Amino acid sequence: MTNPTLSLFTANIKMMLRDRQALFWNVFFPAMFLLVFGLFRFDQPVEFKLAIFDDAQNQASEQFVQQVAEVKAFTRNTDVVTFDDAKALLKEGKLDAIVTLPQSFGTAPVAGEPLVIHVIINEGNQQSGVVVSVLTQFLDQLTFAQTQTPQLYALETEGIVGKETKYLDFLMPGILGMGIMFASVIGVAISVAQAKERKILRRLRATPISAKTYLIAEVGGRIFIVLLEIALILGIGMGFFHIHLFGNLGLLVLATVIGSLPFLMLGFFVGGLAKSADSAGSMSNAVTTPMMFLSGVFFSPDMLPNIVARIVDFLPLTPLLKILRGIAIDGNTFMQYPFEFAVIGGWIVVAFFLAWRTFRFDKV
Repeated sequence: MTNPTLSLFTANIKMMLRDRQALFWNVFFPAMFLLVFGLFRFDQPVEFKLAIFDDAQNQASEQFVQQVAEVKAFTRNTDVVTFDDAKALLKEGKLDAIVTLPQSFGTAPVAGEPLVIHVIINEGNQQSGVVVSVLTQFLDQLTFAQTQTPQLYALETEGIVGKETKYLDFLMPGILGMGIMFASVIGVAISVAQAKERKILRRLRATPISAKTYLIAEVGGRIFIVLLEIALILGIGMGFFHIHLFGNLGLLVLATVIGSLPFLMLGFFVGGLAKSADSAGSMSNAVTTPMMFLSGVFFSPDMLPNIVARIVDFLPLTPLLKILRGIAIDGNTFMQYPFEFAVIGGWIVVAFFLAWRTFRFDKV
């Protein structure tokens, strides 16, 4: 005699395995989170970007510069030629500190007086205090290794008022790009799938309304939602959290609208492919969720392994976020992002082709 409990258990397992959507959300979706976060190198030490100017030009100063380069916490910018260029980069937040070795560096210090190393930091940079602390610790270790005595070197710190940025300034463009992606892909895909389920598109074929009219209305409506989303996010960010917008607001809005186009096309692709609104939602999340983490919404893709980061550069969300952050934080213009706009343009073409293959007005 068959055990009824065992029979029901077996039947339930079979039904759950046949429900691919439930299987994805219950089993593979959490595993995908672990896979994505596992790619990021959160245990990597923080690196500080330094510009070093060696006024001494002697053996001791050259050895000091070499020792700084060997410290994992420091990355020396060797492209900076002039002191004014370095100060400009420091104000823009592209450098963490400027270190100047005086002409007296390497000479025998006066008894009881340490050699002074001049350091300039950006007072608006929240990392500036950490940079000074790390440099001080490095000099103390260097002194002890050379003389077994304390205070051979001392830092003379000067602060300049530069661009004051915080994590929320970095986060806001990421949230903006993420919202655009979700609203465009998921919104369009579910809307199209529901229209198919309710036979709305089939009924429209019997009216004078053309496919072109339907598509323009759908895309126009979604772009209107994008504009509302921009206004809401910027209003909350700047009004309540005092987030800075250093660039041109018009360029930011235009970049957002352009960046939404490949996601709108992907929404039509998923909606045309899906058999129901539920499956359209699941498929849309499968497309958008990996990009939400890999493309740099919450943290920089530079934390990814180099090979993965290079691949991520070609996802549609990654160039959009770089453009939005470049405008919002650095005050850049479109001319500085030819590669990013080329990637977005390529995705518009590819996504339009995919949407054309799956969403045909005369076959719904």
